[in-house]
Amino acid sequence: MRDGEQGGARERILGAAIEVVAREGIEALTVRAIALEAGVNVAAINYYFGSKERLVEEVLARTLENGLGEQLRELDAFVEAEGGDVRAALERFVPAFFPDAVRYPRLSAAHLHDAIVRQDYTGKTVQRYRDFLEGFFLRVRPVLPAGSEEEQRHRVAAFWSAIHMVCLAPRLCEGFVPHALHAPAGAAPFARLLVRQLLGDRPEAQVRPRGSKRRRDPA
Repeated sequence: MRDGEQGGARERILGAAIEVVAREGIEALTVRAIALEAGVNVAAINYYFGSKERLVEEVLARTLENGLGEQLRELDAFVEAEGGDVRAALERFVPAFFPDAVRYPRLSAAHLHDAIVRQDYTGKTVQRYRDFLEGFFLRVRPVLPAGSEEEQRHRVAAFWSAIHMVCLAPRLCEGFVPHALHAPAGAAPFARLLVRQLLGDRPEAQVRPRGSKRRRDPA
């Protein structure tokens, strides 16, 4: 088999495994289910990955990088588009983040499976998540309210804990709030609330009545 064909088959198996997890959860990720989804025989999975456990590692690594890495890149793009206004960027970033995240809650659950089910926080996924928090913290730290570093880190932890609870269980608050927190009507006010909790109220000096013009100092 040529290298290109091998690479294509390997990617097809990996994509099939991701699809099974996204649709049915990591518990449904059997070798037979993967083979059926990918249209290959069971032996091909061991041939390309060595074991199902190795395939699971690659599924989590691939989807986590696509998720967490892409989130930071998107935030950077929003900050640039808002001329460096981190608050405005975050108020756009959170609602934009939800649609893809809540479309695949089982992937979010798979990433945190060992932490949630086994209370095991030693895996690569948890470390990658903590690295992500560090990256986010470095980006927002200059605009966080004054306080100790511990207080600032607690703000970031609370911010992302709320967001990822919606990702894990997007309909949890249904019936308690009028609009789903991940839907457009609910996401925008939810984002503003989270950003205010993270960054505090916008300084009054930066807030002008709608329609007012910036006063110019006399020449």
